[in-house]
Amino acid sequence: MVTRRAATPDAWRLPSRVTATILVGVLLSGCELDAVNVAPPAPQVVVHAVLNADADEQVILVESSLTGRVRIDSTVRFDPLDPIRSAGGEPLSGASVRLLTDADTNGVSAEETRVSGRGTGRYVVPAHALAIRPGTRYRLRVRTADGREVTGETQVPGAPLAWTPGGGTQATPVAFARDRDTLQLTWTPVSGARTYAVRVETPFGPWALFSDSTRFALSGSLRNFLADGLPSVWLPGFRQVVSVVAVDRNFYDYNRSGNDPFGGTGLISSVRGGLGLFGSMVGLVRREVTVTDRDRAPLDAAWRGTTADGQPVTLELWIDAAGPSVASVSGRRSAPEQFVLGTLQGDNLRLAVLATRSSADTAALFSGRLQGDSLAGTWDSRFDTRLPRVLRRGPRTPFVPAP
Repeated sequence: MVTRRAATPDAWRLPSRVTATILVGVLLSGCELDAVNVAPPAPQVVVHAVLNADADEQVILVESSLTGRVRIDSTVRFDPLDPIRSAGGEPLSGASVRLLTDADTNGVSAEETRVSGRGTGRYVVPAHALAIRPGTRYRLRVRTADGREVTGETQVPGAPLAWTPGGGTQATPVAFARDRDTLQLTWTPVSGARTYAVRVETPFGPWALFSDSTRFALSGSLRNFLADGLPSVWLPGFRQVVSVVAVDRNFYDYNRSGNDPFGGTGLISSVRGGLGLFGSMVGLVRREVTVTDRDRAPLDAAWRGTTADGQPVTLELWIDAAGPSVASVSGRRSAPEQFVLGTLQGDNLRLAVLATRSSADTAALFSGRLQGDSLAGTWDSRFDTRLPRVLRRGPRTPFVPAP
């Protein structure tokens, strides 16, 4: 059985590396090995929920463990309103899901999100129905349509003095030159926290670590060891969110444990009657970091052009990492602000303008050449073709962090 770690409700989950090492030693001395067919195990209920005292709603994901019974379609685009099915899982629809305070016997019922008329296994409790309070104990009760029941408890970490609901979602703008700066984070310890989690959002997936200290330094040269190819954590031109949250023991244990893809063992589950996580957290620090770098290459500049209908467009571009033959490129487009990733091989430039801050969401593709002070090329006809086909090098406009 292989259990799949679904994205936790507000996307705040530490990514885990799955490591499997198989040592096989077979000594054959005239023996024959018979083939044995092993029946798949019975599916289990898998629950993922992290209560967030700053969130407008609490989300509980309920699905079935993967046992080979369901064909996984890896071509489906991820949908945050249908996160289980669009990530290749099997949602359990029609369940009764309730959140309860420690002394409550009835609790608040979660409503299942429906997409295109079908259930998603995503159950929501809005803040006006149940406000999550730091320092409070909560219980979860899930009863599936076929009568299986999963329960769990979590003690929400405490909060700093003068804490207010939603305060942890307000980001302080910071300007960050990655060639010379180090981002220094400090926070006040809170009661009931098992540890603290530090996370940086990147277009290739988050970088995250636990910290028992209340101080953390993030250098400009940091690499994302949780993403393929060890890309830079800081991408010039991007605005990247940095968070520090206090987490409970359930969150810590689940995310520090492993998942054996062959046996499905190793996860420290915090629910009874199934598998998964019922944890909690409180936001302590949030920064929106505007990243720049020193200009080193001919491409490092502001490139300006005009669309066919007379609208000005600026692309701020940098060489992110120079390779022996291919360099990675990052930057941003102005008006509207969109972030850019690409490659430069010789004079050949390929750019992807992102619809969001994720490398998986592309709004436009550019293919062209760097020719002195000009970038000339074409935009993929499947996307936005109103962007200028020729851009001229110009001076940079100083980056100002978004208010």
